[in-house]
Amino acid sequence: MRRNTLFTVIVLFLWASTLCFAGGEKEATGTKPELKSSETGEEESSLEVFPLTVTDDLGRKVRLEKVPERLVSLAPSSTEILFAVGAGEEVVGVTTYCNYPPEAKTREKVGGFAPDTISVEKILSLNPGLVISGGSFHQSVIDTLESTGITVYALDSHSFEEIYNSIETIGLLTGHREEALKRIQYMREIEQKIASLVEKIPPEKRLKVFWEVWDEPLMTAGSNAFMGQIIEKAGGLNIFSDLKQDYPVISQEEIVRRNPDVIMGPQSHASALNAERIAERPGWENISAVENGRIYTLDDNISSRPGPRIVNALGLVVKTLYPELFEEAFGEADPENW
Repeated sequence: MRRNTLFTVIVLFLWASTLCFAGGEKEATGTKPELKSSETGEEESSLEVFPLTVTDDLGRKVRLEKVPERLVSLAPSSTEILFAVGAGEEVVGVTTYCNYPPEAKTREKVGGFAPDTISVEKILSLNPGLVISGGSFHQSVIDTLESTGITVYALDSHSFEEIYNSIETIGLLTGHREEALKRIQYMREIEQKIASLVEKIPPEKRLKVFWEVWDEPLMTAGSNAFMGQIIEKAGGLNIFSDLKQDYPVISQEEIVRRNPDVIMGPQSHASALNAERIAERPGWENISAVENGRIYTLDDNISSRPGPRIVNALGLVVKTLYPELFEEAFGEADPENW
């Protein structure tokens, strides 16, 4: 029963991640928000003028008369962005999954991540000036909140660049654009340092990686999934990068045939993703990763959220795949604490 419940939760997050990272019609390269002065209708150069109108990630026009003093977040990634840009003090409501930074856990809870768990009544009682929702996954909640006069901005990031754009936009909307730009600069510096590091790895030395999402059924991350992107940026070769589905179901035989050098997965899957359990799988004893004991799990909260800690996830994967190369560039630094 516990595994079935956990699988249901994971499927829910994967569904949401699909919408966040690879779904919809938005271009994968990301887009800058449309920013216009509500007084003139002309594009503003300072980007700090209220009232203002922006276009969110669902193509909706969102108008703010002034900097919102009370904020509600409907996704852990949005909560992390709000705190990262310096708007944490204005956050009055979050979901039960919003556990980072630790201060987020002290805010009022408005429900879980799924639309049917979110309490509109609770959100209304908090009197927010702005609610940050997910993408089309939260459409029913967005519609209901809008009907009550609550302003909602839908955040739906698909890639690293879109995450940077989202951080800048949230900084703008909350009156913390300068802090947001500083955060983005810091993240880009880490990403660029890792890119320079990865360039040193000859193609023939790059490790083949299998990311296991779940085992019953056996699921992995395709080329459009966020974790697939991180593996490639970290210098790994996702053995299922040829699959365009975000989280395809695959066969054990195909994994054995593709013979990964490293097997990785989320910590929530650690009970199945360990040497003892994997040894029970037919033919897996011949996989290079199993023979060499290269089976690892990573913190789900870091590796699955489209927010400020994407560079932490990137660093964790690099450190896991190429520990000596990572130490050469970063010493004994722990990517979880970047």
